[in-house]
Amino acid sequence: MLPGERVRVGVLLSIVGAVMTGCGLLPPKDGIDRDRNDQAQVLARSCGDDPKPEQNVKLDLIRQLMDGGKLYAALAHLDETHSSSLQAAYLRAEILRRTDHADKAETFYRKLLKSCLAGRGYHGLGLIAGRKQRINEAIYYLQKAADELPVDLRVRNDLGYALLLGGRFDSAREEFLTVLELDGGDRLAASNMILLLSMMGKEQELRVFSEHLRMDAETVAQLQLQAEGIKASLDVEGEGE
Repeated sequence: MLPGERVRVGVLLSIVGAVMTGCGLLPPKDGIDRDRNDQAQVLARSCGDDPKPEQNVKLDLIRQLMDGGKLYAALAHLDETHSSSLQAAYLRAEILRRTDHADKAETFYRKLLKSCLAGRGYHGLGLIAGRKQRINEAIYYLQKAADELPVDLRVRNDLGYALLLGGRFDSAREEFLTVLELDGGDRLAASNMILLLSMMGKEQELRVFSEHLRMDAETVAQLQLQAEGIKASLDVEGEGE
């Protein structure tokens, strides 16, 4: 992030914090929080490596295939490694979840819960629960993941979104603001904040927030439409209780 962007994001967060809670927020530290997040990612990857260095090279190739959306090719290469490492189990769980084999993926995620990759296991279980519309269960697992991986942006974003779907707006707001303080350039957290402000009927704050982010009107309109759909589903669930 450029220095000027840090200043703009710091001002933006102060505006949102003041409007929604009556108190300002500290601007993000100069690169420190992002460095911590990068370090957490590196540590998570080194944890559970295969004892054979050449296998870890193959696992890196598999990650690249996954990043490129070639999940079935990644699975084929993973089968070829015959690796029994924790990293291999995690990658298999991720591939299975992303190819709609949630039940099989859940088995591998649970194998990680007593290991140094527990946070990844809880995160995967939370995503599966959310996909099945078991929101309270998703929140439980994602909170456990956030406890294990407190500076992981994706985990905090996913937890915030689950809290939003559960109607726990104040808690969701805290998660999104945490992400934006850790990395002011995180567009997913910004989009989630627009969803939240729209669902809460905070039109003025939404306008200020989107203008500071330089978010185009079409994107804002799409997010507002999505927010209406989520809010309608929450209202229906509330009537059914």
